[in-house]
Amino acid sequence: MFRTKTLREIFEKTNGHCHFCGDIVVFECYGVKDVTKEAGVWEADHVIQKGKGGSKTAENCLPACFRCNRLRWHRSGSEVRELISLGIVVKSEIKKNTETGKKILALNEKRLAQNLIRRRTLGS
Repeated sequence: MFRTKTLREIFEKTNGHCHFCGDIVVFECYGVKDVTKEAGVWEADHVIQKGKGGSKTAENCLPACFRCNRLRWHRSGSEVRELISLGIVVKSEIKKNTETGKKILALNEKRLAQNLIRRRTLGS
C-alpha cells in the first residue's frame, strides 16, 4: 500500500486525471472497493508492470481510473491503444448496423455466455 505522500505525488502527475482516458479522478477515492458507488475511483497504474520487473515507486506509477486500469491489466501501452482503436471501429460498425457489426455483436454474446458458464462452474 502506498503512503499518502506517495499517492499525492502520483495523483499530481496528471493534475487529477486518468492518464489513459483523461477522466477526472478524485484523490480521496483511491482504491475504493465499491466502484459502482463512486465517481472518480482510481488506482496507481504501474507503467512497467510489476510482473515485468517494474517497481512499486511513484516514479513508475501514474493515476488511472478503475476501468482503464482494469482494461490495461497486463497489456502494454501500444496494446491498449490498439484495443481502443479497434473498439472505435467496432462501435462504428455496430452503429451502422453492418453485417460485420452484427457478427461482432453475436460473437460478444457468445463470449458473455461462455463467461457466465465458466463462472458458474468455478463457483460450484
